[in-house]
Amino acid sequence: MVESVSKEAKVIARHSFIYGLSNVMDRLVGFVMLPVYTRFLTPADYGIMELIYMTTSIISLVIGLGIDSAVTRFYFDYKEEDKRKMVISSALLGYGGMAAAITLLVLPFSGFLARIILDSEEYTSFFVIAILTLALNMILPIVHAYLRVQQKSLLYLISKVAMTAVTLGMNIYFVVYAEMGVYGILLSNFAAFLIFTVIMVALTLMHTGLKTDYKLLKEMIKFGLPLIPSNISAYLVHTSDRFFVKAYADITTTGLYSLGYKMGTLVNTFVTSPFIQIWAPRRMEFFDQPGSERIYARIFTYFCTLSLFVGLMISLLAKEIIHFMAAEQFWPAYKVVSIVTLCYIVFSFHYHFNIGIMMKKATKYVAYTNVASGLLNIVLNFILIKKYTIWGAAAATLICFMLKVALTYYYSNKLYKITMEWGRLTVLFGVAFGIYFLAFQISTGSIWLDIAVKSMIGLSFPIVLYIFRFFSEDEIRRLKHIIKTRSFEYGTEK
Repeated sequence: MVESVSKEAKVIARHSFIYGLSNVMDRLVGFVMLPVYTRFLTPADYGIMELIYMTTSIISLVIGLGIDSAVTRFYFDYKEEDKRKMVISSALLGYGGMAAAITLLVLPFSGFLARIILDSEEYTSFFVIAILTLALNMILPIVHAYLRVQQKSLLYLISKVAMTAVTLGMNIYFVVYAEMGVYGILLSNFAAFLIFTVIMVALTLMHTGLKTDYKLLKEMIKFGLPLIPSNISAYLVHTSDRFFVKAYADITTTGLYSLGYKMGTLVNTFVTSPFIQIWAPRRMEFFDQPGSERIYARIFTYFCTLSLFVGLMISLLAKEIIHFMAAEQFWPAYKVVSIVTLCYIVFSFHYHFNIGIMMKKATKYVAYTNVASGLLNIVLNFILIKKYTIWGAAAATLICFMLKVALTYYYSNKLYKITMEWGRLTVLFGVAFGIYFLAFQISTGSIWLDIAVKSMIGLSFPIVLYIFRFFSEDEIRRLKHIIKTRSFEYGTEK
């Protein structure tokens, strides 16, 4: 089992690193442009942009029909390569046509959305561009899912790098030189998606062929349909707080909270998303094989270790990062970063706990879980945001994520026994929280000294884990072997 865990960890680490770089590419535009956005846009403009993105994302969950999840799941139902290609081509051609038709039906409601979301129909053109971008964003994930199941992480990265370069260049032109503000950002995103959707879909169909199995498409849609209400409910937990903050406070506070929230999700960008992109399909390959439950448990422990380490560093340095990256009017955004980071570490657990649900195709339990947490979130937003604004919003999100994870574990464990290394996980979380509360209050009066001290304390995380005997003897031995091997190779090269 040890060899299997080690081998699996290496595969996951290699592909996760590449997917991590891909996610960095996704976020690079927003990260590089943040100093520009915060100087060419006001917090209110930033809030407007976030509310538009969130509104169209909710629409995408309805017209998306859960097709990207279905593609990954149905792909592994077949061993024959031609049938696997049929899954992809059916999704692209069949669903692509449906998405185009639905988008045309949604476009006439752009003015209505502008009026109810942003209180003015002058933003109608903003929603038109955003909805057209949304249509393209419904098709491209199918191509990306195909690359992931084939473990073509390098090709995935190349496409992301190219798209990032194009988007970044257009963002700079439209925002800085053309001074088109939020509309320029939306326009540049649409142009980039249009270019790469056409290219990537054409290349994929050249490889898979132009065949459509409507019976298969129907089965995939049937698989994904229960995910629609559940995905909407899940997304409301992620986004509805911004709408409540706008209603109970103002659009400026919404912009500040959105910036802090976005930084808090970096642990999802750098750890969870790349990890799950390779782990989700790979775990299906050896489901029910001897020792698989032990591998799942150990991989989850490793995942938690990395998530808490990265989340700890983000939380400790959030204030200083925002001071460097953003204009002064955005600085208060740092206050919610640590709790949002914790929210997304907790949220990531459901990706591991849902193994039984996904393998048994019992997506109704996903619906039960997401609807329950979504309804609770709406209630908590009413109660907490009205009184505590951004703190209430973050607290409501954390509570709902905890409920989602607990319900996912409960339902999935009924279908497939979930094994966890509870003792090690207790030590892991205890050490992480202890270091955070020790370092968070540090304020020397010098931003550079604060960064140095907080970084040193945060980087002590693996050392403290070693002191508390978190690592097994086998893990320590393997780590020493890796270090020794790398040192020898380096010495030979010298």
